Amino acid sequence: MLMPRWYLTTPDWFAELPDTIRSGDDDQTVTNQLARPLHDGPLVGPAETDAAMGVALLAVEQLGEAMTHATGCYDLTELARLLCGLNLVQAHLTQTIQRIAENVHGAAFSGLAAVPDTVVQDLTDSLSTAGSNGEILAGHLKDAHLILRSVAVS
Repeated sequence: MLMPRWYLTTPDWFAELPDTIRSGDDDQTVTNQLARPLHDGPLVGPAETDAAMGVALLAVEQLGEAMTHATGCYDLTELARLLCGLNLVQAHLTQTIQRIAENVHGAAFSGLAAVPDTVVQDLTDSLSTAGSNGEILAGHLKDAHLILRSVAVS
């Protein structure tokens, strides 16, 4: 669950720009099919994590291709919506990394007890730094979204 933080634009990004293009019924069906295995199963485990990472990577690759080859399909309103969505994605990544850092520090992962304390501390520090930097990135995405939104919506 995403926690409210200073770097978030809004938790309801679809409602933020009501005049945006919506997915059709076919696209919504595909989205629901992709989401179902991630929400209908038992508690998350390694297989579900692997599936979620696969779907996330495919989605990010698609966005990268669209922003490289299909920029003419996007107006300023859609770009503002995209930036807001990227802000939310970055916020989720940031908070996930921060949770991992907390769990490493607390030795919650099996096998960490056998790892030297200095290595665990280095890992915790690296993840904590990544989490802090993720907040900065999310904050810049928030700013970019709000700047573009002021132009696109007015």
